[in-house]
Amino acid sequence: MKSSLNAVAAAIFAVAAVAPASSYGQAYPSKPIRATIGTPTGGPGDVVLRGAGLAVTNATGQGFVVENRVGVGSILSMEACARGAPDGYTLCSCDQQSLAINPYIRSKLSYPAQDMVPVILHGFLGAGIHVHPSVPANSLRELLALAKAKPNSITFGSFGPASAANLYIELWKKEQGIQFLTVPYKAASLAYPALLAGEIQAVYFAITGAAAQNAKAGKTKTLVVMLENRTPDLPNVPTYKEAGLDVALVTWFGLCAPPRTPRDIVQKLNGIVAKGLLGDPELRAKFVLSQGMVIEGAAGGPPEAFAQHIAAERDRYARIVKITGVRED
Repeated sequence: MKSSLNAVAAAIFAVAAVAPASSYGQAYPSKPIRATIGTPTGGPGDVVLRGAGLAVTNATGQGFVVENRVGVGSILSMEACARGAPDGYTLCSCDQQSLAINPYIRSKLSYPAQDMVPVILHGFLGAGIHVHPSVPANSLRELLALAKAKPNSITFGSFGPASAANLYIELWKKEQGIQFLTVPYKAASLAYPALLAGEIQAVYFAITGAAAQNAKAGKTKTLVVMLENRTPDLPNVPTYKEAGLDVALVTWFGLCAPPRTPRDIVQKLNGIVAKGLLGDPELRAKFVLSQGMVIEGAAGGPPEAFAQHIAAERDRYARIVKITGVRED
């Protein structure tokens, strides 16, 4: 992990030598900023990015334009960001897929994931494993025991080889001999309604307000939340550690900049978003908490903390991909 951390942290600590603060002075930003994201409008990552943009606009008076460059694995968005000038006017949303998973599931990557500059970690998307109420399991251990006793008898919605759902399915299969019957969907937003309709029996999905209400109403059973702490929306549902899982595959969103972006710009953006979005009760509630996201760990911290988080995630997914053999070439 130490070598990975050094490689990631270099993207932050070395940039100061690229362009001194005096090159940009106090004028930055003096024109609108463009930020790309690889997911559609309205998703959690998109919403929190727009919240960060509003914080930047509030603090500087400059516009913040979000471009949704939708594509597999956020590759189109990351390509556009990496090609941008390292002057603070091109940014992008980054997550575990773009920075920690893609480098290991693809033999060739069209953008330098290891050189992207971390600005700030926005937060973690509280997600969990939900089952249909007809499934005779009230805990994760019971679900896994049921699937092991009756291979391929439990249908589990998945949404891509590198999705958390599929990685868990493959891990359980390789490490414990547990076999779920995988049902593929194009997106998590399609798999969850299929669970409600009884078309599948289990799914990995964000604990949104609607998902929490469905669990409280008995329309689903949430067996575990993939967070360090229990969620206030479902306080009786155990965390992944309490449920007996060794690893939590958690979706997170952050703000990144092109390689060689100067450190003073990175620090300024970090401070603006930390204070103006994550530290502002109204904007935090509207753009972060409303999406089922939580602010814990490195979230809201300095760029160095985000770099350390990315390094740890890369080590985690390198091991998982090696075990599962998942590829997307």
